[in-house]
Amino acid sequence: MKKIRITKKSINQVHKFTGIAVCVFLIHLSITGIFLNHTEDLGLDEKYTASPMILALYNISMPNKEESFSVDNHFISRFGNQVFLGNQPVFKSENPIIGVVSFNQMLVIAIENGLVLLTAEGELIEKLTTATGVPANIQKLGTLNSLLLLKTNKQVWESNDEGQEWRVSDSNFNEWSNEVVMPDEKTQQIESYFLGKGVSLEQFFLDLHNGNIIKGFGKWLLDIIAIFLLLISISGVWIWLRKKRY
Repeated sequence: MKKIRITKKSINQVHKFTGIAVCVFLIHLSITGIFLNHTEDLGLDEKYTASPMILALYNISMPNKEESFSVDNHFISRFGNQVFLGNQPVFKSENPIIGVVSFNQMLVIAIENGLVLLTAEGELIEKLTTATGVPANIQKLGTLNSLLLLKTNKQVWESNDEGQEWRVSDSNFNEWSNEVVMPDEKTQQIESYFLGKGVSLEQFFLDLHNGNIIKGFGKWLLDIIAIFLLLISISGVWIWLRKKRY
């Protein structure tokens, strides 16, 4: 078995490599430490960043818009599984919104196997499902005079008592609720719900300083730097002793 020899060249290389790594880390530590030391002077606790790259590090993201409808100047939309009235979250649904209508001073929202009744302010009145008699597999939602109308994959249904009872309709109704394009300013209002102000610069520099910005790996990175500090110390002493001997 070949004997491993510790040479002056190899020790110098270890000392050089660990020295560079530790130097980079100390520069990083110094810069972030200076910012943190002057948090109040720089107002870092009052400043926020909404950079997509930084928000991604904190797992803060904006879900995709799924559907949007407009009724009586109200925008009803679904982002991810959250349904909004304007920029107000009202309920969660994994199922897509089929249609939205204004009926008897209420907002009626149809999903595949049920209806959600809201006040104009977004307060929940009632949820109606197939268990309460709502026809299954809803494809369209509409209103005609005092009737609430649903279209399923087989026929059209109507109700004149706010969806409590349903009967097959012989109406040729065809003015169903349809999706609309949501204006950018309305979408931006929704963004504030998910993203808030973003991440404060104070928190960002603090997490950079202590390694939490890279979650679990930050702990291991600090362990590696600690090992490098040991190596640079031991190799430095070894080099000094060798020079002293010769």
